[in-house]
Amino acid sequence: MMTTFHWIHIIVGAWLAFVNLMPILPSGLLMLNNAIIGAVVALYNAYFLFAKNNTDVKQDN
Repeated sequence: MMTTFHWIHIIVGAWLAFVNLMPILPSGLLMLNNAIIGAVVALYNAYFLFAKNNTDVKQDN
């Protein structure tokens, strides 16, 4: 089942892939874009993993 969590990763991943291949942004802004988007994705994943404890696969202990 595709959740909003998955769709956001697909959209952001596509943006990061295509923005580097197309002349949409100048090189200085491109580097800043990649750093900001990477930080946002890292924080978003950390929130889902640690704050919500929401992962797709859980181990039974």
